[in-house]
Amino acid sequence: MIDITESPGLISFAGNPVIFEACSSDYQVSNGSCAHFEMIVSGIDTIEGHQFTLKFAGKTLVFKSAGFTGFDGQLFEVAYYGQTFNDFAGNIYQCFLENYDIQKYYTVTLGPVGAAERKITLQAKNPGDEYSITLTDIGVSGVAQGTNTAGADTVYRDFFSILCLIRDAYGEAIGEDLKPADFIGCARFDISDYLSSKFSTWQLNRFEFPELTGNVKMHGWDYLLKYRVSFAESIAGHVKGLQSTTWKYALAGGLNRELLASLNEKCQDYFSIEENKYKFLTWLPQTKYSRSGVTEKLFFLFQDNPSAVQYRLVVIVNFTDGSHKIINATPMVAFTPYSVAEFKVGFDHLNLVNAVYKKMVRSWEVMLMDSDDEYLSERRIFIYDNRVFDNEKVFFYRNSFSAYDTFRFLGKTELSLEYERATGITIREEKYSFFNAPSRQFSAKETESCKANSGWITLTEKNCLRELLLSTESYEQIGKELFRIVVKTAKVTPFLKDGEYLYNLEIEYERAYQNSFFSLHHPESSANPVVPPEILTWDNMEISFDDMEITFDQVTF
Repeated sequence: MIDITESPGLISFAGNPVIFEACSSDYQVSNGSCAHFEMIVSGIDTIEGHQFTLKFAGKTLVFKSAGFTGFDGQLFEVAYYGQTFNDFAGNIYQCFLENYDIQKYYTVTLGPVGAAERKITLQAKNPGDEYSITLTDIGVSGVAQGTNTAGADTVYRDFFSILCLIRDAYGEAIGEDLKPADFIGCARFDISDYLSSKFSTWQLNRFEFPELTGNVKMHGWDYLLKYRVSFAESIAGHVKGLQSTTWKYALAGGLNRELLASLNEKCQDYFSIEENKYKFLTWLPQTKYSRSGVTEKLFFLFQDNPSAVQYRLVVIVNFTDGSHKIINATPMVAFTPYSVAEFKVGFDHLNLVNAVYKKMVRSWEVMLMDSDDEYLSERRIFIYDNRVFDNEKVFFYRNSFSAYDTFRFLGKTELSLEYERATGITIREEKYSFFNAPSRQFSAKETESCKANSGWITLTEKNCLRELLLSTESYEQIGKELFRIVVKTAKVTPFLKDGEYLYNLEIEYERAYQNSFFSLHHPESSANPVVPPEILTWDNMEISFDDMEITFDQVTF
């Protein structure tokens, strides 16, 4: 019968090891047994040089009586005047304790003092016929063999294996593996490769772009895969009934080795820690600068919801005059258990430019709250940055949670173009003309390379940007469009200012494609337009600098 002895937590990262262990008692035809041997001592021997022989584990040991043993390991003291068989048994027992081979394979016990005899027992530590003991050449007076039970080898079942089957919520097979059982009937399976392969089949974007109306998009197995693992005994290709685990979930991401090892040492899972249940799926600092035209998204993992808790996305808009406005960016609704939500929290998508007429936004805070105004998530703060940067670049990349982050590079940039050409020679046996020159260019491909500089950033921001360097899916946002890039190199420069180090990250990247043709393209700006003031009507009046009223027909443009 299959027994599932090890399984991961309820939510695992598909990019990290996901270990299951299953054991079976049917991997053996019969269990082995340990040898048991008794030596009976009922008399004494006072003569040196008498001996007996023990054979076991391929060894033949000859034990002799002697007046001085000297910790030889195969010499035992003769009996002296006044000693009894109980004392003589103790001498032989002491010799067995000093013998390396006996101590390696057997537990030696000296029986209680007897009236007619005393026993010395050798119990094999491991099962197997090789540990059976044979007593021969008995030349010592008073020594005889008692109960002698031979050991038996374990007989394993031929062609025995344990099958592991991984299925999704629809019963479709994700993967299958077959491993032979070890010496205790167990097999361990790491199914992370099967889960990662399942996620890799997802061809659509894992985020909404371009962004539609509405501030939330719910995701399914593209982020969180519901799966079940089943095990069965397989004997010579015949598979017995499946023993299944409970439903579990895999997130399309992973943790680095340091954090994962630390959690494993504490027998913890990342999403079982209470404080992590409130975190959005990002490592970026809780406070960041943003502006109009930049795509900002936050992804949140909802876990179980047995009480049908309702949530809403709350945005607190802080203005430069010290006032604020609270916006319920989504209606109150019960969240779906074990799902990932994408919240669109950018300045433009929330239309914050028109939050309050004639007021300037200083920052906005984003959080999830329930119907009792209790926090369901951490608070994320975006500080509005209205500065103008000539070389600003915005990068959108997939992070280690398989969610997406945005970061702005504000330093200088460099652009270079490289060309790959294919040329050849054509030979024509004809008169020369303007059009039949032999050298010919067959193709030309242009690769656009760029260097971008982050500007001076904090240590925390620098460390978090390691995700951009590790990401396998990165984009540059230009206006309302995203262009796939490949990061090639990175260089970090530290700078000490006011006793604190700042850092400058420079990356070199290429477009994830080559161009064979030239054209001009200017992406449309993604910034929301400001609501203009009411237009003039025929009865509107304007005031000139000298407070004189002028009518609409006196206004010149």
